Amino acid sequence: MEGKRKIDLISREEKTARALVKQLESLLGDFISFVPYAQKRWLESSGTSDTVIVSTHILAHAVAQRTGPETEIIILRRTLLRESWEKVLEISQGTELMLVNDERDAAMETIALLYELGARHIIPIPVYPGMESYPALDIALTPGEKRHVPEGVEKVIDIGDRVVDVSTLVDILTRFDLFNNETMDIMADYAQKIIPRSLGLQAAIQGLMNLKGLFQQSLDMVGDGVITYDEKEKITIFNQAAEDIFSRRASSVLGRNVKDLFQENAIHLDWKTGKVRDQLFRVGQQDIIITEQGIESEGEVTGGVITLQVATKVREAEKKLRQQLEAKGHHAQYSFYDLIFESEAMARAVEVAQRIASNSLNVLILGETGTGKEIFAHSIHKMSPRKKYPFVAVNCSALPGSLLESELFGYEEGAFTGARKGGKPGLFEQAHRGTIFLDEIGDISPGMQSRLLRVVQQKEIQKIGGTSVLPVDVRIIAATNRDLETLVEEGSFRADLYHRLNVLQLRVPSLAERTEDIIPLTRYFLKKRGFKGKLEQKVIEHFKNYHWPGNVRELENALDFLTAMNDSEIRIEDIPFWGKQPFQEKNLQEGVIPEECLGENQEEKILKLIFQVRIKGRTVGRRSLVKIAREAGIALSEKKAQQYLQKLAALGYIEIRRGRGGCTVTEKGWKKVEEML
Repeated sequence: MEGKRKIDLISREEKTARALVKQLESLLGDFISFVPYAQKRWLESSGTSDTVIVSTHILAHAVAQRTGPETEIIILRRTLLRESWEKVLEISQGTELMLVNDERDAAMETIALLYELGARHIIPIPVYPGMESYPALDIALTPGEKRHVPEGVEKVIDIGDRVVDVSTLVDILTRFDLFNNETMDIMADYAQKIIPRSLGLQAAIQGLMNLKGLFQQSLDMVGDGVITYDEKEKITIFNQAAEDIFSRRASSVLGRNVKDLFQENAIHLDWKTGKVRDQLFRVGQQDIIITEQGIESEGEVTGGVITLQVATKVREAEKKLRQQLEAKGHHAQYSFYDLIFESEAMARAVEVAQRIASNSLNVLILGETGTGKEIFAHSIHKMSPRKKYPFVAVNCSALPGSLLESELFGYEEGAFTGARKGGKPGLFEQAHRGTIFLDEIGDISPGMQSRLLRVVQQKEIQKIGGTSVLPVDVRIIAATNRDLETLVEEGSFRADLYHRLNVLQLRVPSLAERTEDIIPLTRYFLKKRGFKGKLEQKVIEHFKNYHWPGNVRELENALDFLTAMNDSEIRIEDIPFWGKQPFQEKNLQEGVIPEECLGENQEEKILKLIFQVRIKGRTVGRRSLVKIAREAGIALSEKKAQQYLQKLAALGYIEIRRGRGGCTVTEKGWKKVEEML
């Protein structure tokens, strides 16, 4: 790397300049040397850099008079860390408070920053040293200047120092033409920690990073090593396969001369021709086939691409696989930022999921239908060490057994009638080095469970109609709304597979367990659909009290209906499930007792419970019956619940539906309940 560029950073106080330099060096210190100056000391100095950063617009004028037109002046923009911004948002609406800083201009800049970021819910009054009098307020907000808070203030909220905005990083990198993989990664990571002042710039950076991430992911999936260099022969891309071949990290070679890299490894290419085709060289313990092709633009060479292929059948097979992965483009669509919640229950679930994301152990996600298990799966992958690699999702209950098998494991050409020529790679192959999400895992057949167990245990797959095995490195995230422990006890789900999948467990709470989130979710979905009308207060109260058996999915569907049918106001009678409210007030009065103490006619008492829930429009299955019974004061196990359901079905009082349809009360059952009531 060439010698570091030098930039003078000027602020009114040297303390502030040093703090800003510390921030910038933590981000760009490998590329640029930043020198802190107080304004007075810099003006008295004899020399300057070609580029100067000033902390305020006011300083820019003074510096411009001291420098010539060849000196570029960058006005530093500052913002807040996300954690600091959260403190601001926690302040109550309409709160009048002191905004304390070390000088008047700094206090005014901080107030302007808060307003620019959207803090319209507070009324800040600037306070700084040297004022004749201070406002009589008992709350103070300060960016790291607690020592200047007047005595007697009851509550001090320190949001910490303002930090450099990402737009300033863009200005600096643009000035020195330092945009590359490494600096783009630095900016993207940093942008996640702050509240960017420019939403447009943040969106542009995110768009570039998504594009870069997809491009880098595609290159890393290619079995061949790929190296690109620019018109100065500096390496710009060094993919993972190239790292493996040379036993070098990309960060150690990016920006270096490509010829030096090859000479160090005793590889002598004919760089004069700009074209090298299929030449065999020895790198370490491997034979490598190298191809080099120059890139031309308007008749001039602007760089080149070098591909390196390991001369083995294994590498050939991996090359084919990576090309197919490139075409598929599997990736996670959601992140934890897509979750809308205020409840403690959901906050705990997110905290557990974020801890789970940090490793590559298998995960089992449990939760009722419609709770958002898939969003958690996407988010875990996106935050995991495998985030640069594929995320493949499949709903196991949506495909019949034979089709699911061919989708998961792939097949060889001619494996069965109608098989695609050349065969087909399975989803496990396509998820290599990444994550596969198996939704509704509790619905797979015993035969599929056996095949899946081999993948989990041996880390290898065998295609349908194939004889050889293919190693795969895949993290499995499975999800279900069924009670797998009960299925294991009943013998319908393999215990060894269950324990292999249930290494890390995450339970997603139902909407009934996170009622605090109902209204935030409602407002989010209405805003997402562009609804600008009124929401009657009775509707809000009804939403809070409704049991939401379909969870967040049912809430979203209900709002789809309401916004489609209403333009200006949503009323209580417009709610699609309004007619499902209870039409009788008769309730069971059993005490808190074990089910075996119910006495005679136990089945009839359980039938009453089912009846009361069904008239509310809720479905009843084995798991929900346990919950309903416990709410009624009856301690009931899932095994006993299943037995009661089977007995009631045998008596003709209920009809058990297949899948997740639960059970329904028959006409005979209704008559029986009427007799009991």
